[in-house]
Amino acid sequence: MSNAQHVIPPYGVAIQSAISEGKLPQMKALLAKRDPSKNEPKELHHAYEQLAKEVARLERH
Repeated sequence: MSNAQHVIPPYGVAIQSAISEGKLPQMKALLAKRDPSKNEPKELHHAYEQLAKEVARLERH
C-alpha cells in the first residue's frame, strides 16, 4: 500500500503568504530559490506559477 499524501511543503505556505501580503522582494527571493531541475509536486508547481505571475504584474506597475 502506498502512503501517498498531498502535503504542501512549508515554502508553499511562504509563497502564498508573500503573494497575499504583496511583498515583491520576498516573492523574488522565493522564485530565486526554485530549482527547475527538481520534480515539483503539482501544488507547489502551481504556487510557483502564481508567484511568477504576481511578480510580473507588480513589476509592470
